[in-house]
Amino acid sequence: MGAAPAPPDDIDALRSKIAQLQERLATLEAERDEYAQQVEELFVLQQVFSTLGSSLELTDILSTVLRGAIEALKFGRVILFDVLESGTILRRLECTRDGGVEPSADERAYRPDSALQAIARGEEQLAFGSAHDERAPLDDTRHFYCAAALFTRNVLRGILYADDPPKNEISDNQMRMLLDFASQAAIAIENARLYEETRRLLEETQRLALTDSLTGIANRRALHELFEHELRTAERYGTPLAFAILDLDDLKTVNDTRGHSMGDAALRRFAEVLTRNARRGDIVARYAGDEFVLVMIRTSRSAANKAAERILNALREAEVPASIGIAMYPDDATDAQAIFFAADEALYAAKLAGKNCSRFYRNPDQPLDAAAT
Repeated sequence: MGAAPAPPDDIDALRSKIAQLQERLATLEAERDEYAQQVEELFVLQQVFSTLGSSLELTDILSTVLRGAIEALKFGRVILFDVLESGTILRRLECTRDGGVEPSADERAYRPDSALQAIARGEEQLAFGSAHDERAPLDDTRHFYCAAALFTRNVLRGILYADDPPKNEISDNQMRMLLDFASQAAIAIENARLYEETRRLLEETQRLALTDSLTGIANRRALHELFEHELRTAERYGTPLAFAILDLDDLKTVNDTRGHSMGDAALRRFAEVLTRNARRGDIVARYAGDEFVLVMIRTSRSAANKAAERILNALREAEVPASIGIAMYPDDATDAQAIFFAADEALYAAKLAGKNCSRFYRNPDQPLDAAAT
């Protein structure tokens, strides 16, 4: 004998309970999916921020920001705009859903008086809307858009723009994440900017430390470093090298009769002529006062003699005559100090010969070899 059927009221109550459970299950599944999506987005965000913290190259940073925003927010397009100190907006880089980052084809491709200008003027830090809005930033704004300011130290560095979301809306979570990207990107961009400025100042300081302030050519310190390098190269490959000391004739007379400003002008003209007549790769430096040095790499004695004659002629035409003393590596000496002393002795011989000429170092064991003019 079968069981009696349940009363209708019990069946309705059971069905209601099942419906409530199904509804609750659907809610939990939706929450689970939302949490899973947030976890995925946060994971991408963490990876992006980690990359930003490990790089100081601005191009890498900007590309990482755009690719990370695409991956985390699921927008179809992300664009980075620069904002100059004048308030001018420039469309710089863009990234599409495939993750490729490329420079914008037209830096002025945006609407005037749009949400971008409001951000650039400091009136807003976050703007969003649809393609049908009067404030839509682009002529081809896709569906919905949002834009966030990149601020550091109260200075607007740029604007991060995104449109074409996966759904017909932009969620609060997506806007929060866009703000997170903008905030972290702005800090990373500022760090990169400071790094570039520090590197530029360091390079400029190093350049000034190795440059003669009057003539703009290498100074004594730079000469020592460069010459030692060339000596090692010449030794390694067994190639000759000519070391010439040039002394501007009668500079003291110029200073005494026409003033030190004219003497400085003569030194600058001397350096210009010497640099113009040196070969690419040779070392031109101001050693001290009116003494200059020309190091001619991979140069034989005969080639050095011809170079000295050419330079003397050019200096005469420029009305800055000079005396030149030349020593050869390895024939006359094999270390920097000995080569310098040999060239200085040859310079002294050129002065004794009447100035405005060149002389090679005379090895006591060899007959005099002079190149006089």
